[in-house]
Amino acid sequence: MSRQSMQGKLRGKREVADVPEQRKKDKSLDSLINVRKQRIDRFERERNEAREAWRQLRVLLRAVKQRWRAALQEAMDYWRDARAGFLRMAITSGQFRKAKAVYERMQKQAAQLHLESREAVGPCKEARNEFFEARRRVMDANRQYEKICILRNEMKPAEGES
Repeated sequence: MSRQSMQGKLRGKREVADVPEQRKKDKSLDSLINVRKQRIDRFERERNEAREAWRQLRVLLRAVKQRWRAALQEAMDYWRDARAGFLRMAITSGQFRKAKAVYERMQKQAAQLHLESREAVGPCKEARNEFFEARRRVMDANRQYEKICILRNEMKPAEGES
């Protein structure tokens, strides 16, 4: 036999060494972390939108309240001036009655503005509740994300040992 054929036989008779196959790293935890991160991003976007909606409603509520307060103050100033004019005898009783009717109309307008401001409070409170609910969801999602990251970091050294 030739030397090459002898080497072929020797190789065929050798015992196969047991080499453990490398296991694929478990990527499920990493993919879960990525999904959670996307979820957090979505929750943060929803929270920011809820915050902006709440701010806009608060601005509208503030404007309605300011209009109501201004109308109320205008009515009080008008009535104070009419009374002072009557007491100084600068206006007649007919002009005073006319001024009183104008004052009552102004009071009704102020009352209507007050009702509008009271009605604007409801949507503002709902928007506030939506914002705080969205904020709570973001905080919960962040907490879960941190727990999963800690779990992954603790599992990494354990994978290296086995």
